[in-house]
Amino acid sequence: MEKIILKKQNETVVYTGGTFEDIGWGAVQFPKLCKTKDGRIGMAVHDGKDDWIEQIGDNGDRWLISDDTGKTWRPATKEEVSQMGVVLPNGDVIRTQPCDIINIQNMKPFNWEFCTYHIPTDDLSPKKSADPEQLPVPIHSYSDIFNRRYDIYWLDSFSDEFIEKRFKFYRLKNGETGGSYTYSPVDWKYRTTCSFDEGRAVRYLNGAGVNAYTEIKVAPDGSLILSHYGINGANPHNGVYQGTCNTYFFRSTDNGESWKLQGYIPYIANDLEENPFAHLVGGFAEPTVEFMDDGTVICILRTCDVFGGAPEWGPTYISRSTDMCKTWSKPERFADIGALPQLIKLNNGITLAVIARPGIFVYATRDGVNWSEPLEIMTDKDRSPLGNLKPERPNFHQWAGSCCNCTFATTGDNSALLAFSDFYVPGEDGIAYKGIKTIEIITD
Repeated sequence: MEKIILKKQNETVVYTGGTFEDIGWGAVQFPKLCKTKDGRIGMAVHDGKDDWIEQIGDNGDRWLISDDTGKTWRPATKEEVSQMGVVLPNGDVIRTQPCDIINIQNMKPFNWEFCTYHIPTDDLSPKKSADPEQLPVPIHSYSDIFNRRYDIYWLDSFSDEFIEKRFKFYRLKNGETGGSYTYSPVDWKYRTTCSFDEGRAVRYLNGAGVNAYTEIKVAPDGSLILSHYGINGANPHNGVYQGTCNTYFFRSTDNGESWKLQGYIPYIANDLEENPFAHLVGGFAEPTVEFMDDGTVICILRTCDVFGGAPEWGPTYISRSTDMCKTWSKPERFADIGALPQLIKLNNGITLAVIARPGIFVYATRDGVNWSEPLEIMTDKDRSPLGNLKPERPNFHQWAGSCCNCTFATTGDNSALLAFSDFYVPGEDGIAYKGIKTIEIITD
């Protein structure tokens, strides 16, 4: 078996902001690398609050571009930002966009009825409300550890006019210089959505589209595979409500103009003996896929999730498909940590995976089965002494010293650029600042 050697070089600070002690979690984090049609590398950096209500789509992002394969960076122009995303076979460029959330504070809630109000011949399936100002009947309701209540609904219990049911993208059409927001219909039965309280005495209804970390990959046959995850999900084939965060795969054969459900991976907490928090996480989130030379597809999945009471770290899992994402093997543990795992295939046939939180580690494979030893990019040990204040007992964010949300872009046949955050970048004034770094990964 060929042994793959990984090397790292040219660690560079590309963006800095305030100190972690001053701005905390959220700002100067979550970098996203992408390509332009002419082969340059772009990067979006979030530089605002960690508030997804206020950062819908590209809001709150600072956009950078590199003209020399990641060696140096500069602010991107508006025209250059429009060129960043996934380059499609027809020459279009697209970026995923979450659909807007809906303020439902002034809508009338459904009047819950005690269970004995019904008899066995009643049809209890949720239906659209006859009153457009009244919310439909929820499937389920619960609260998380932050005491936020969630009401779960079938998406089709809302009218098409009330909530957007298509996927939203930013698209730059081939030959044009400016892009626009577009919507693509999606064939997906038994879809759910939820309302929630953000602690502002305001109720919101989740947008039904994709999110900022939804991944699109161009398959070897030129079709597109979109890897999506949805909390409080249902079986898309028979409508059984599962209530877990499941991973759903969609395929497009018309360059993203329309999408059809291809397959899904339901979350099953089947390793309780190895992971005592398996029943406290939402499920399988932030999927990333890549296509192997033998025709199989591999997918790595995140499980770490604090909202049900689990810690900030948790294992990643790997699953394989031999029929272009229609069916998947039972997920197996890949690593003991992992937030926003990422896969990228190089032109030399080697696929890289980055697994992080706490620490950042890169793995390599040719077949998706046999993996190299991990290359350490950031330690998984306590990094809080690098901060400006030395806490007696650090919290997890101080310990990790990074959001650990990483992202890849290829730089050559045997290399890729990795971007990540570092909460403790030393400044010339001796103060540690939050920053975004890049480092080049070389395969031998």
